[in-house]
Amino acid sequence: MGRHALGLGALALLLAACGGTAGSQAGGPTTPSPVPARTPSTTPTPVASPTPTPTGANIDGCVTEETGKIFDYKRGGTTTKGVIMGKGPVGVVVSYERQGSVCSWLPLADRLVAAGHRVLLFDRNNTAAPEEDTVAMAQRLRKAGATKVFLVGGSMGGRLSLLAAGKLDFPVAAVISVSGTIQPGEVDGLKAPFLQVTGDADPEAPVDMLQIVYNEAVKSADRQLLVLPGSAHASELFTGDQGEKALRAVTSFVEKHKG
Repeated sequence: MGRHALGLGALALLLAACGGTAGSQAGGPTTPSPVPARTPSTTPTPVASPTPTPTGANIDGCVTEETGKIFDYKRGGTTTKGVIMGKGPVGVVVSYERQGSVCSWLPLADRLVAAGHRVLLFDRNNTAAPEEDTVAMAQRLRKAGATKVFLVGGSMGGRLSLLAAGKLDFPVAAVISVSGTIQPGEVDGLKAPFLQVTGDADPEAPVDMLQIVYNEAVKSADRQLLVLPGSAHASELFTGDQGEKALRAVTSFVEKHKG
């Protein structure tokens, strides 16, 4: 066999080893291997489970028996509910704004409970003299074991807290008004520490009105006025941009005067 024949045989063997043919050129196109079809995923898209509706005693669906001790409150032919959260000798009664609810004040209540205090939240009866509700709640909190009672209120609840302080048969530890609608002349006799918190653009609790009230509270053992940026009103202050500052202001005032 001649040298040329041997060269052709070697070339054929080399092409066979590389998967080509004698007629293909190096670097030429090759037939791609078939890709198996992709099986569609059968995993279902997760769906969020709905929040279960409480079946036992609850207030507005956000406060249950796990939150605290729920009680019935009867006055003027109307029955509403309240809850006492937490333990300790310091108690705080919260009276909320006209459009507020027990649920909207939970951020503050949770912060106070975490600090070791009792908090009483209640559904207002909305009777002719609603400050009497706040008086009754303060008395209930005392019977529950609180030796120091603070009155905290938002908007109209701030005014109710102030009026209730003057009707109790024991001195309150302090009155805290959040966007309160207290009127000039209503703080003349207040001796308890007094904190007012509002937003500088809140039309319902304008700064100039709160400033007048502050100036008149000369008998208060410790009067303070905190003005925060924004128009958030009452309980909205605890969940808005100034939420942490508002929460810290109220809780710090309680800590300062808890005795």
